Amino acid sequence: MGNTNSVIIMQGAPGTGKTTIGKRLAASLELPYFSKDGVKEPLFDHVGCPTAWETDHPLSGRKMDDAANAILFYLMEKQLQAGCECVIDSTFAGHHAPTFRALKSRCPFTPIQILCRADAAELARRQRKRAKTGERHPGHLDQLRSDTFDAVQMERRYRPLDIGGTVLEADTTDFGENDFRRLLISIESVER
Repeated sequence: MGNTNSVIIMQGAPGTGKTTIGKRLAASLELPYFSKDGVKEPLFDHVGCPTAWETDHPLSGRKMDDAANAILFYLMEKQLQAGCECVIDSTFAGHHAPTFRALKSRCPFTPIQILCRADAAELARRQRKRAKTGERHPGHLDQLRSDTFDAVQMERRYRPLDIGGTVLEADTTDFGENDFRRLLISIESVER
């Protein structure tokens, strides 16, 4: 992609299309793709599934998220040390910015954040669909979390991280092939 390593960071609330777009970007750019869900699901299968989101239990949903993100930072660092770029997909929030900045100081890279968004009604619909169909691993607690899902609050929580680099936005409410191509062109044109 360029002379300096880049990390494409798929950012945004749950259900905004980070995984769908991230996998396509990784394939188009011939980069490895790592996702929080891809880390968590083997943990669910080998360690156990959470039964609640916020508890002191070692297998709470929150602690599983924290563990998965720690593994993602490890994978990013190893990729960068090997001179490789990658696509990372997670629900990173503001408290992750210092970890990204520390990583940048050890392994300089250009962050390209793709902030995925969708209108509140569409996000709520996607969350209900996840809960109803059981399309994802039960360890994600989609059925439990759909009752308290607040799309507006989620939109406020997931904003671009203060880590430098470039931020591109993708409104996935009605995301089509032309939107994907424009996003890909924008990423390829980022100065590195």
